[in-house]
Amino acid sequence: MTRRVVLNLDLNENDFNALSLLLAQPQAVAQLVAPQDVREQARVIDVLCEMAGAIEEQGNYLDRQPEVS
Repeated sequence: MTRRVVLNLDLNENDFNALSLLLAQPQAVAQLVAPQDVREQARVIDVLCEMAGAIEEQGNYLDRQPEVS
């Protein structure tokens, strides 16, 4: 079963940088949260990569929008 999760976050620049740092190191995060379970690590890595891709896609979308003045 697949679930669609939609998040709406209002992050200041520092918080966004912290999120970016977290998502940039999925292997390290997975090792911390599931040090003895390789299969769970793989799932954590997949989820974090999905999140990073969605944020990157959103960023690319925002970069393509004209500025409103």
